Amino acid sequence: MIPVLPVTGVPGRAILGPMRCLLVVAALGALAAGCGDNIHLDVDADPTCNVQIREIPEETGSHVPPGAAIVWSSNPPATGRHFFIWGRWNRTYTTPLPRGYWVHNLEHGGVALLYRCPDGCPDDVAALEAITAALPADSLCKAPIRTRTLITADPELPADVRIAASAWNWTYTASCVDPDSLRQFIADHYGHAPESLCGDGSYP
Repeated sequence: MIPVLPVTGVPGRAILGPMRCLLVVAALGALAAGCGDNIHLDVDADPTCNVQIREIPEETGSHVPPGAAIVWSSNPPATGRHFFIWGRWNRTYTTPLPRGYWVHNLEHGGVALLYRCPDGCPDDVAALEAITAALPADSLCKAPIRTRTLITADPELPADVRIAASAWNWTYTASCVDPDSLRQFIADHYGHAPESLCGDGSYP
């Protein structure tokens, strides 16, 4: 049996230590799999959405010119190199915002909410917008910016991932919208990054 250790101060969540590869049946019967990283299982998540939360080892957040090729250590990315300008906050990008921009948003303490819907999914996008609209206003932000969040289509997500989110050093993936676990992910990881600031981006 693989040991499951509770995370102090985080009710209803367990962490599985780093292993070369692991398979664990979560408490609600959902199957979680991962190799070489920490997988955090939120037992309050909807089991039909296959929610997985991973901690990604931090990489140097060096800046590169827009359009430069970048290889990230996770999909979706959550740390590492990125473009030297970032995306505008509080927007929904139906045309995908290139990852090099929004990874810079993560470095500023933001959370990017992502979706992969080749045939379109307006109800899912509306659900993500409702989640961000309900967040409390960020004291570091000035009107018209309320929060350090953005929503973007991301066709580069794995084929089995419909909904995802990234914060600096953390990823969230799911096969459907689970508002409760997604809100908890944002609450846990919002504002925790090397540069916590709310200046608006300049792209597009």
